[in-house]
Amino acid sequence: MAKAQKQKKERKPLSADIVRVLLLVGGSAITTLVLCFSVLTIINVSKYDYTEAPKYLFWVFIFLGITRLFSFIKEKTKIALIRFILMLVFDVALGVLVFFGKNNPYMFSLSAGLYSLSIIASRVLKLIERHRVRDIVFNILIILFCVLMAIGLFQKVPDDVINAVILIECLFIATTAFIEVAAVAFAQLKLKVLLKIIVRTYALEVLFGLLTLMVAFSLILMSTEPEMTTFGDALWYCFAVVTTIGFGDIKAVTLVGRLLSVVLGMYGIIVVAVITSIIVNFYNESSASKQDIQEIKDIQKDEEDKTKK
Repeated sequence: MAKAQKQKKERKPLSADIVRVLLLVGGSAITTLVLCFSVLTIINVSKYDYTEAPKYLFWVFIFLGITRLFSFIKEKTKIALIRFILMLVFDVALGVLVFFGKNNPYMFSLSAGLYSLSIIASRVLKLIERHRVRDIVFNILIILFCVLMAIGLFQKVPDDVINAVILIECLFIATTAFIEVAAVAFAQLKLKVLLKIIVRTYALEVLFGLLTLMVAFSLILMSTEPEMTTFGDALWYCFAVVTTIGFGDIKAVTLVGRLLSVVLGMYGIIVVAVITSIIVNFYNESSASKQDIQEIKDIQKDEEDKTKK
């Protein structure tokens, strides 16, 4: 019986992890598509092309609607369900409006106004759900901004302003999509953990030494290399050498420049190797200590169960 219960406990986290990973991958993929189609819309609108832009903006709103589904599955609360249904209705309506509006530029203005209303509705539900002071202040500011935008956009916007309206709308969508994708990418990169690594391993001193060397070499290269006439160009070259990227847009041609490049390249390789090993060892030690603590707790629990029996 005890073994069977233990196996069940082990299976549940595995299935939960699989679901979490699938939601993470799916949500990130759809959000990336939102970002891509938003950028394509911005490119076409900046060229005053109102024939191709609606096609891309249509898919922006459709993919936004799909992202609502992923967020609802993650939260699974009543407010999340209400938010999902409400936002899905808004997104589908916006997609249909833009698609059938096509060559009518004012449809873009109307869609931007409706999108502002959808954000207001979403933030009101966020206020109901979260009651922290910073969340309240942040959401109220966004609501006020979107109210002002909606009031202006539902009026007849001049032709020369419509282009700016569409650009602002798509830039806002693209920015939020980029933030969501970046948040997923850096989700496990905790600031507190990085600070611990920097403090305990003297990584800050090592990085500062590398930066100092780059600045010093840049000043020398600026005066010796014909292609590096500015400090920015020399610093860019040093960055390419240190990271071993080697773009090739700027190169050292003098003997002094090449010697400095060799020294900087070798030093950069050593620093990168040292910093990488430091981070890996830190995470290994922290995970090992957590595992030891968990094992001790399991042993104590087993002992308590035995004494109760």
